Amino acid sequence: MKADAFALLELPRRASLSVEEVRSAFQRRGAVLHPDGTGNDERAQRTEDFTALNEAHAILGSLPRRLRHLLELEYPRVAAAKAGAVMDGEMMTLFSMVGGAVQLAASVQARKVKASTALSRAMLAGEEIQAQEKLEAATEQVETVRESLEAELMELDALRESGGDAAGRLQSCAARAGFLEKWQAQLRGAFAGFFGG
Repeated sequence: MKADAFALLELPRRASLSVEEVRSAFQRRGAVLHPDGTGNDERAQRTEDFTALNEAHAILGSLPRRLRHLLELEYPRVAAAKAGAVMDGEMMTLFSMVGGAVQLAASVQARKVKASTALSRAMLAGEEIQAQEKLEAATEQVETVRESLEAELMELDALRESGGDAAGRLQSCAARAGFLEKWQAQLRGAFAGFFGG
C-alpha cells in the first residue's frame, strides 16, 4: 500500500480539500522536514522525508489523483477493480464541446501557419476569433462542471463521515475529475497555440 499522503501532510482524509489547504500544509510540513534545516547526520533521512512530502503534495494537489488515492486508502477492493469510467450525458456533451473547440483551433492554427502572406493570414482573423470564442466557452463550461463536482465532494465527505458507503460515488467523482483535468490541459494547450507562439 502507498504511504498515506493525507497523514504525511497532516490533513484529514477528505475529498474536498482546497488547493490552499494542501499548499499551506505542504509549506508547514516542509519547513519542519526540509533537508537544509539540519546537519549532515540527518540530511539523508530528511531528504527522503522531503521527497515523500513532495509526492504527497503532488497527489493531494491534483483533484483526480487525490480522489483515486482516497479510494485506494478507504476502498482498496474497489480501487483494485479499476472499473472503466462511464460518462453521463453532461460529460458526453462537454467532451464533444471541448473536442470540437480544440479541433477547430488546431485547424485554424494550421492554416494560419501555412498562410504565406499578410493578406491570407488576415483573411483567417474571423475564424481565429470564432475558434477562440469556442475555446473560451468550453473552458467556462469545464470550470462550471468542476465547481459542481467540488460541491458534490462536500456531500461525499459528509456521507463518508456518517458511515455511508461512498465507494461508487468516489470512484465516479475520480473519473470525472480525471476527464476535467485532461480537458483543461487540452484547452490551455489550444489557447497557447494562439497566444504563445
